[in-house]
Amino acid sequence: MIDSASARLIPILVFAFFLAAFLLYHLMVFRVNKHLTPGEKFLYPLPLGQMNQLTTLYKSLYPKSIVYHLTLVSAVTMMLLAIAFVALRIWRYAEGNLP
Repeated sequence: MIDSASARLIPILVFAFFLAAFLLYHLMVFRVNKHLTPGEKFLYPLPLGQMNQLTTLYKSLYPKSIVYHLTLVSAVTMMLLAIAFVALRIWRYAEGNLP
């Protein structure tokens, strides 16, 4: 059984990876927008259809940068930790350890 300290650590890690992904994403948008004219700039709340365009443009402007990959890894890790947290809570509830 996972103790309660470990169960409290998971949401903290989810928040840390969320913050990392959020800041790295905004860094990507900021760096790409520096090279675009005002009418072509990406907005920060980017629609899903434009994410591929941002990715392609970012990789063409900064081919050696690992920011995109770190953003992706942070987002996927955050999602996996969130799923693990929900699964842990359901498992503890099923065992009768939660009210």
